[in-house]
Amino acid sequence: MRITIDEALALFLHDEVVAIPTETVYGLAAPITSSKAIEKVFSLKRRPSSNPLILHVKNAAECAKYTASLLPHFEALTECFWPGPLTLIVPVKTELVPSIARAGLSTCGFRMPLHALTQELLERCPPLVAPSANLSGRPSGTKPEHIEADFGISFPILDGGISVLGLESTILAFQEGRWRLARQGALSQEALHSVLGYTPTYLQVNEKPICPGQLFRHYAPNTRLLLSENAIGDYIVGFSDRSYPEAKKVFSLGSSSSAEQVAKNLYDTLRKLDLETIAEASVDMNIPSDGLWSTIRERLIRAANQ
Repeated sequence: MRITIDEALALFLHDEVVAIPTETVYGLAAPITSSKAIEKVFSLKRRPSSNPLILHVKNAAECAKYTASLLPHFEALTECFWPGPLTLIVPVKTELVPSIARAGLSTCGFRMPLHALTQELLERCPPLVAPSANLSGRPSGTKPEHIEADFGISFPILDGGISVLGLESTILAFQEGRWRLARQGALSQEALHSVLGYTPTYLQVNEKPICPGQLFRHYAPNTRLLLSENAIGDYIVGFSDRSYPEAKKVFSLGSSSSAEQVAKNLYDTLRKLDLETIAEASVDMNIPSDGLWSTIRERLIRAANQ
C-alpha cells in the first residue's frame, strides 16, 4: 500500500511501522519515541532481539543530542559522508535511546540517509530506527515490490522507487583508538582512507553483535547458491557481458565491468531465484576483490552459507 509522508507520520503517532526508501535499501521504520513500534519491527522481521538497530537522523547535530561522547574523526566523517551510506557506532546517552533499539548495549549506530523523501520525513519526526525491509536473514528489499512480497500488499510503503545503491551502509565502530569496519557496505574502505588517514581493519567481534549484518548467514535466498570461479550448471547467476552456453537460464547481475550496476541488481536477482523456485544455482565469482566488488563478494559468500 503506497502512502504519503503525511500518512506515514499519522501511522507513527499510532505506534505503527512504515517501509521507507533510502539510497541503500528500504527500511522498516519506527520512531525512537515508540518502543511499541520498535517491538513490531523485530516481530515483523523475525529478528533476534540481540541484534541492535540503526538510528536514522536528519543531520549530525541531531545525532549529537543522543551521543555520550564525541569520538575522533566523527565530525570529519559526517561532514564528508553524510548524508550517505555510512553508519557510525558511538556511545549513547542510554536514557534517550530505548534499550530494545540498542539490544541493551551502551552504543548505537547512527546514519543520515541520502533520499529526498526520507530526509523530508525525518525533518518532521523523531529519529527513526530502520533496519532493512526484509525477513531476517533474507535478501534486503530494494523496491516496493520486495516489501509487498515479504509483508503483504497492504503494508504501508513510502514509495521512493528503486534503491540507487542496492547495498546496505558501511558500518564503522571505534575500537582500540581507531575506527574499525563492523560491516562492509556501499561505501568502500578505500574511500574512508582519505578522511581517516588509514584504511579501517575489521572489528574484533564478540559473541554478541553490536550492529546489523554480523550474523554469518545473511542476505540469503531459499535457493542454494554454489560459488565458483567457473560457474556451470542449469541455472547461473552471472553477467550480461559473459556467455554461459550450457545454462538453461542465466540470472543477470548486469555488466561485469560495473560494480555499481551489479550492487544495485544483487538482491533483486537473488529474489528472482526464489520467485522461480530454483533449488540450486551456480554463481559466477570471477570478480575483483577490491572496492565495491569486495562488498558484493562478501554478500554472496554470506548468502551461500548453508
